[in-house]
Amino acid sequence: MALNISKEDSTLRFSGELNRDTLMLYSPFKLLNTLNGKVIFDFSALSNVDSAGLAWLIQQLGQARKQELQVEFIKVPSQLLALAKVSAVTSLLPITD
Repeated sequence: MALNISKEDSTLRFSGELNRDTLMLYSPFKLLNTLNGKVIFDFSALSNVDSAGLAWLIQQLGQARKQELQVEFIKVPSQLLALAKVSAVTSLLPITD
């Protein structure tokens, strides 16, 4: 399965699989350059994520901070939460829902 990230106003909707096989399509991640202010990452349609996907998300958070963007994660799948917990990075993720 593929990864699709679509932009709707200030929301980025992730669908499909966020893993080492799909990330290269979004490296570098240029959608952040088109946004300002508050940005929402909506994971409601994300079906799979691995540790490479988690690392990529943390990298994007760093890039967003450099651009002075305020990022929020919503509808975070349990698989991503479990990976973040095992990796001891839950506190780095701006989860609001």
